[in-house]
Amino acid sequence: MKKRYALSLAILLSAATLTACGNNSNNSSNEGNTAAAGEATKSEDSGKSVNLKFSIWGNDTHKKMYEDMIAKFHESHPNINVEIMTIPFADYQQKLSIMQASKTAPDVAWLAERMIPQFLTADQLMDISEIKNDTAYNFADIYPSTLNLLSKDDHVYGIPFSTPPAMIYYNKTLFEEKGLATPTELYEQGKWNYDEFLKAAKALTDPAKGIYGANMVRNGWNNWPDALQSIFNAYGTDFLSADGTKLTLNSKEGEQALTMFSDMIFKEKVHPKPGDQTTFDTGKIAMQKELFSYMGKAKAVTDFKWDIAPLPAGPAGTGTTMGYAGVVGMKDTKHPKETLEFITYITNPDNMVITSQFFVPSRKAVLESDDFLKQGPSPESVKMAVIDQMPTAKSLPAHPNWQQIDTKMQSVLDYLYTQSASVQDVLKKADTEITPLLK
Repeated sequence: MKKRYALSLAILLSAATLTACGNNSNNSSNEGNTAAAGEATKSEDSGKSVNLKFSIWGNDTHKKMYEDMIAKFHESHPNINVEIMTIPFADYQQKLSIMQASKTAPDVAWLAERMIPQFLTADQLMDISEIKNDTAYNFADIYPSTLNLLSKDDHVYGIPFSTPPAMIYYNKTLFEEKGLATPTELYEQGKWNYDEFLKAAKALTDPAKGIYGANMVRNGWNNWPDALQSIFNAYGTDFLSADGTKLTLNSKEGEQALTMFSDMIFKEKVHPKPGDQTTFDTGKIAMQKELFSYMGKAKAVTDFKWDIAPLPAGPAGTGTTMGYAGVVGMKDTKHPKETLEFITYITNPDNMVITSQFFVPSRKAVLESDDFLKQGPSPESVKMAVIDQMPTAKSLPAHPNWQQIDTKMQSVLDYLYTQSASVQDVLKKADTEITPLLK
């Protein structure tokens, strides 16, 4: 089976890179789709025209990829038309909530981890558990750990299509110039931890050249869970309790984790300050926390050598966090049968090969194929930083009331970023502001 996926991926990658979606989605990798998963549940009422709406937050390249996929889907399902709706990520959850309330929600939608509890708790997601019985779909190929957020009481409410563990992109040229052991070398020696991370960051920081040793922030400073949760995990704490009823961050471990992050910025000065948007590709960041989707931009770098490695470990382990996006059907859809057919189709084995151009797949056979391994700087690096971290990677915090929690936490962290409160006071403020939202 792996050979089949590897062959499909090889054909795709010969005409596309991680940063540009080519026209390859119409080639032989898709020709088997009509006989693959989705065909078994193909709508028999081909005379009745059905229009589905599919919402995403991706860019034009992602949209083009799905448009090509939809064109092939339409060939085998001529009565089903699918329209893509692109909504900016920053507005996505709020807009989808409004559309759901006004009965204008899409039939099929992307959801990120922070959005899922709201819609699942409100019983607004379609139960697609019957997909497990589709032999051609091969549900067992999907990593069980990636299904946790979209499962409840043995029922399945969506399929994860993007599950990238966070990793460190590092400027190999800077490490060589300083004669330092790289994160990869330290990881192989069992020494890659936050102590060594900070040592390297200090050695590589060069204020005269505007070079920072490390940066844990990606996609803006308001994206605090992405920046901080892996540190919290590594120091043995979490943001919320497992049942989501308590803020667990205000603890000894939480204080240690947030102090380490604060010290990197304000005491050691090895990390950009709040608001600083310096990026890894400029050559001014020695170690950058990122996801696999950054690979395309990194591959465009020609001014220095780079590589990837797992996140460093803390007292409680690596604490790797996982980006997460799944595709779901909305329960209020007027076309549940066709909605399930479309979800089955775009997440089947062959089509997850296509989406793996941009997203770390949840299917084992695609993820572990030789050609997926070749998408990074080296197969060894991809195996170490991606595949080996998948079994223990944790999703970012989520809660049915996440939108308000997120807004409050951003305001609380402003006290840290402006240095107008100590770490201890910031944690107390977080407890005071967020605990009432958990009831």
